[in-house]
Amino acid sequence: MGIEKDFLMRQMMMLFEAIQKILWHRKRGEDEEAHDQIEYFYSCLKIDKEVSELSISELVEFLEKEKRLTNEQIEMVAFVLKEQGELAKKEEQQIDFFRKSFFLLEKVDHESLSFSMDRQMKLAELREYLN
Repeated sequence: MGIEKDFLMRQMMMLFEAIQKILWHRKRGEDEEAHDQIEYFYSCLKIDKEVSELSISELVEFLEKEKRLTNEQIEMVAFVLKEQGELAKKEEQQIDFFRKSFFLLEKVDHESLSFSMDRQMKLAELREYLN
């Protein structure tokens, strides 16, 4: 059990670091580097499907049933989806990424036993984008 917890903790740290790099590159206008970090993030979770091509229900089923991700990992995927929306060139792509991110965050929020101000802020931001 201890080895599994150590592995999960190391993986979470790698994912947090990748998200930080995505944000940093996007804010500096380095879209190519941000996309590279997004690819790295998905490879850490061994997500080999193109999430942009999945419907919301297919994405949820894929993440939960096939990949067996925890709510914390799904929340990070939602954060990355939001960043992909920020990087998308076409408005319809942006909205698709934002919807997927919003749905995943809502799901995690309803299932989580702990309150997260960061999650609430992301949900509010996504609600604003989608309205």
